Amino acid sequence: MSTEATRTAYSTATGNGFVTKHPLNTTVSAQVQAAGWRFHHIGCATRSMAQEQLLFYAMGYTLEAEPFVDSVQGVRGCFLIGAGPRIELLEGLEGSSTLRPWLDAGIRFYHMAYEVPDLDHSLTWVRQQRGRITVQPVPAVAFGGRKICFAIFRNKVFLELIEM
Repeated sequence: MSTEATRTAYSTATGNGFVTKHPLNTTVSAQVQAAGWRFHHIGCATRSMAQEQLLFYAMGYTLEAEPFVDSVQGVRGCFLIGAGPRIELLEGLEGSSTLRPWLDAGIRFYHMAYEVPDLDHSLTWVRQQRGRITVQPVPAVAFGGRKICFAIFRNKVFLELIEM
């Protein structure tokens, strides 16, 4: 798709204000797929991981691995697998404010995570899309020390990028 076609597709809207064609469907989506990104999980902020697990267990989810504690990020978490996407349940450690903004706003499902083969290249892509890196790359306990980082975009989509 040419740059002009992308601009035209982006500005094409129906009478109700919805964009009928998204400019990123062919160009950016193809870039992400070509870069080898793989969807990993949806992050869910909780006040009580144990209570939250009960509902997911009732929906057929099971614990994928033992829960983890990441003192650098100030969270305790676990991964659940089931009929839907993998879910990462997270609760804040004592004295941590990491999840407080999301929980105080009533937002539970707050990030999507992708494994990426080249973290630096992916961070460049984030910046090209006018995203802002909110957590610089740090080793993560949940991923055996592989680096993760977080980025937020203008539309408030929050991504976690996980080094492969």
